[in-house]
Amino acid sequence: MRVVPPHSKAWLWLLLAGGVAATCYITLPLNQVTSWIFPAVNTSGAVAAIVGVRRGRPRNRSSWVMLATALALSAAGDIIFAGYDLFHAEAPFPGVADVLYIAAHLLAAAAVVRLSHRAGRDSVLEAGVLTIPLALLYWIHIISPTLDAGGTELAVLVAVGTPISTLIVLFGALRAGLSMEMRKMPARLLVAGMVAWFVPDAYYATASLNGTYAAGGWMDIGWMLMPLLLAAAALHPQMGQLNVPRYVSTNILSVRRYLVVVSGVLALEAFAFATSTGRDRLVELAVMLSGVLAAARICRPLRDMGRRATRDALTGLPNRTELVRRLTFALAELPSDGSSRVALLFCDLDRFKDVNDSLGHAAGDRLLITIAERIVGTVRGVGEQDGDVVARLGGDEFVILMPGATDEDTDRVAERLVASVTEPIVLDGIELYPSVSVGVRTTDDYRADPYELLRDADTAMYQAKNGGRGRAERFDHRHAEEAGARLRLETELRQALLNDELTCVFHPELDVTTGELYALEALVRWRHPTRGPLSPDEFVPLAETHGIIGPIFDLVLEQSLTAQDGWLAEFGWRPPVAVNVSPRQLGNSRLVPSVLAALAAHGTPPAALILEITETALVDDVAMTGILAELRRHGIAVAVDDFGTGYSSVSRLADRHWDALKIDRSFVQGITASPARAGVVNAMIALAHALELRAIAEGVEDEATLAMLRELGCDTAQGYLFTRPTDAASISRMIAESPHWHATMTVAKA
Repeated sequence: MRVVPPHSKAWLWLLLAGGVAATCYITLPLNQVTSWIFPAVNTSGAVAAIVGVRRGRPRNRSSWVMLATALALSAAGDIIFAGYDLFHAEAPFPGVADVLYIAAHLLAAAAVVRLSHRAGRDSVLEAGVLTIPLALLYWIHIISPTLDAGGTELAVLVAVGTPISTLIVLFGALRAGLSMEMRKMPARLLVAGMVAWFVPDAYYATASLNGTYAAGGWMDIGWMLMPLLLAAAALHPQMGQLNVPRYVSTNILSVRRYLVVVSGVLALEAFAFATSTGRDRLVELAVMLSGVLAAARICRPLRDMGRRATRDALTGLPNRTELVRRLTFALAELPSDGSSRVALLFCDLDRFKDVNDSLGHAAGDRLLITIAERIVGTVRGVGEQDGDVVARLGGDEFVILMPGATDEDTDRVAERLVASVTEPIVLDGIELYPSVSVGVRTTDDYRADPYELLRDADTAMYQAKNGGRGRAERFDHRHAEEAGARLRLETELRQALLNDELTCVFHPELDVTTGELYALEALVRWRHPTRGPLSPDEFVPLAETHGIIGPIFDLVLEQSLTAQDGWLAEFGWRPPVAVNVSPRQLGNSRLVPSVLAALAAHGTPPAALILEITETALVDDVAMTGILAELRRHGIAVAVDDFGTGYSSVSRLADRHWDALKIDRSFVQGITASPARAGVVNAMIALAHALELRAIAEGVEDEATLAMLRELGCDTAQGYLFTRPTDAASISRMIAESPHWHATMTVAKA
């Protein structure tokens, strides 16, 4: 249960007590006692505002301090005037009190300008629409007559400066209030206080010109309401949340906002109607009525346009535009003490595409509507001003915005959400068991960028999917750093392809008995301009994920065949080269034509090329019976790489779509010390021979291991015992120094 602090209603008690005092001041006869009610009320407002600023600790503290100081200066001026009345003395004009009033106006103007300095252009335009008619009326009825009346320069300056500064204060207050959409009570109290200040100031200037002002009239009510309303705004518990959003969201002109803006124009017409006579009065009436009818005509289509711009057509939930707008306000309203946070729950349905593909898009839409209803049922207070917001971004992506949330609130909603979505749903007679992956991002930083928060929640959601789906995962900054590093690496890798930073090195595979060369495995290396040489493990997985592996394969194949051409020209024979193929490429129908085209361009016989695939590719029937079989029909040999680390079965190996089996280094290393490892390798070699495949051992680093492999009947070995992977020039020197390398065996078997 939420505990209400004892001072949370202080603002309301201040308004009630001040209202009673103001009523007494107006209704009771003025005397030496009752005349002090006016400065007492205004002074209490200034004191209460100072207390509110100290207690509320707002982020824009300087603005509130200036506003409280302005109230104190105004109250000091009231006390001086009350002193003149007490001693039945006539107050000079301009006097000290007038200077204090002018200073209060200027300080209040500076306060509201500073308070609203982040307001967007739309709020400025709307505040201008409302204040320009008032400025025109000021000029016609107050400023111009004051200038015509003459007087000392100081008197004219004071008489003109007061209404102008009041108008600036009102403009700033409207600008701030409209930019905050009057969402919080302090914003409404602030604007109401400025209006209460503006109205009596305007009439006081007119009454002073006419000599009709008398203390104790209704005009004084406004002057007393002004400090009470501003002090109530400072005392309100939500005062710390009164902040203009740092990131101005897309403003959709709502009907309510439109009517507020139009009222400024209609008010000017109403005044013109009230002050005109004769036929001019009829013209002004017609113009005013036309304006009212035009405003009424626009309201309905404006409401429909606003709904289409801010709502998802399928589910009726807020869309991305509305979500970002709500998020900007939730961030702006974060308390400065970190007592609550803003949370985003990024939800993505698992395997939703399967539903669309199997049951059709109509069934998929019904599923989305049901899921949307379930999500709405798991959150807090949807529809309330400070309640949670459920939005649909598009497709199967939903986002929950939780303003004013704690970590416990977020965990509870995430748990309810995952449990609710997994309840079975029957579509077209088929029972489905949906699941959702949820990424959670929370922050207490009001300066956070809304789009970065959404990106972080999206990143956490993908971490939840990678962790098993149907679960929630909190955002970890390491995820963002890793994602950023991957993005930078992807960009750099694409540039590397253009800048010739990728190059080939070759690792010999030698016959364990004769020492003859079976093949040279081509391995790609990246000469990174700042990080130095990078191994394939550091960038090939990224290339596979982002669709760059195809161009890298083409580059490695081209460099390998070019190196072969050089060896043929230098030594009169082509050492066979083995090039690695990613399993992702085996589904690409362009693989076979591109390989054959490369061989034809270099005049290379197919038997001089071996393509190595990892064992995981063996589970793909299309790859086995299609791509691999076609490659072998053209005479290109295929080797199974890293055997023993994947999930293939012996029956897959028996299908005979390959020519060699490479035993992974994790099995080879340690066979001299472990009989168990030696037994496993022996079984793999026996399996390869039973299937008429060449057995190639990887990771041979010492003579003892080579001798053991020779004893077990292994055909070929590869490892640092012979050489590390090296460039084509070094391979040329090795060929020259190793005449026994000249291969005589048939590389590709029929």
